[in-house]
Amino acid sequence: MRILHTSDWHIGQRLHGKDRFDEHEKFFAWLLQCINDRNIDLLLIAGDIFDVGYPSNAALQQYYRFLTKCRESKCRKVIITGGNHDYVSTLNAPKNLLDALDITVIGGVPDLIENEIIEIKDCKDQLAAYVCAVPYLRDRDIRKGVAGESHEERVKATSLGIANHYQELADRLEEINTHKLPVIATGHLYMAGASTSDSERDIQMGNQAAFRWDSFPQNFDYVALGHIHRPQRISNQEQVRYSGSPIPLSFSERKDQKEVVLAEFMENELKLVESIKVPSFRKLVGFSGSLNKVLEELEQHQSEGEYSDWAEIQILEENYDPNLLQKYKELLDGDFDLEIVKPSISFKDRIKGVSELYEEQVALKDLTDQEVFEKLLDRSNFEDREELQNSYQQLLQEMNEQEQ
Repeated sequence: MRILHTSDWHIGQRLHGKDRFDEHEKFFAWLLQCINDRNIDLLLIAGDIFDVGYPSNAALQQYYRFLTKCRESKCRKVIITGGNHDYVSTLNAPKNLLDALDITVIGGVPDLIENEIIEIKDCKDQLAAYVCAVPYLRDRDIRKGVAGESHEERVKATSLGIANHYQELADRLEEINTHKLPVIATGHLYMAGASTSDSERDIQMGNQAAFRWDSFPQNFDYVALGHIHRPQRISNQEQVRYSGSPIPLSFSERKDQKEVVLAEFMENELKLVESIKVPSFRKLVGFSGSLNKVLEELEQHQSEGEYSDWAEIQILEENYDPNLLQKYKELLDGDFDLEIVKPSISFKDRIKGVSELYEEQVALKDLTDQEVFEKLLDRSNFEDREELQNSYQQLLQEMNEQEQ
């Protein structure tokens, strides 16, 4: 049995206002070819299918079009779980229709936890494996709030709630998996030791309730993770993996090699875990330094792919000079073999607040909620800064989950 693990598609994402539709189309075409070339039996998509809870019609059509083509491929089964960006209602809306196509969607924690256990059949229609299709676990799914509890108590309860959820699934499998068939689990969570980028949204108590790999039940043979956009093993465990996003979702990921993960089972044992490189469909590049240095590098740059490169430029000058600002504006209007999508300029002799950042072409929309709050704290003299940070993270998480 050959399993292909991917996650964090973020269909419909816009990078600093730029649409990613074409890149996703290229990825889906490549993924279908990969499925057929590698004779994939099962496709696992571990959360954050869409970038926003209520995606556009174009994003939905792109998603359904891929699933339709996937059904016509060599892949016999598709399992999709929800992430923290996904609204449960959006993913589950076509659930009954997709079930008829052997596409199982678990948008959120179901009323009966055993509904997260999916039987996988082989080409002879014989039971071959089990998948614990665990979606993103929201606070209300794993713990009950207690009046007056401290931040540390909330963090501990969250981590314990995640562990209990997986253990309950493992206990049920112990009862039914009498032939010791492979067990694959999914997860959309923050793992201790994970290397992050700047495009993931904090989850589960601001990532403080980090989950340890050895907290997964021992009868899980492979754990397909989502949420972190950089592909990686956790604690050097081959069987506990983030596949990462298929396209770079921020400029902090521009040097990352994107991938999907192939896990192959033979005679009920995990025999192979292989990273398959995803081609770069549009290159993200960065330039930094003085205005003259950046201008020279922009003039020399040549895009090599089918699409023109997108650039982040960070200009840093020693002293504030209105003439430099004029040259900066001319640079932004320049004719280069790339497109500047994230520009900024700053001066060492000036201390920047939020308003100055805006004036220097770093729009507030480019800052995360947490970054704006941190800057507010930087400009204030609060003694209980850590408690304010913790409270803010909890409120932000509750607001995001309430919307969903």
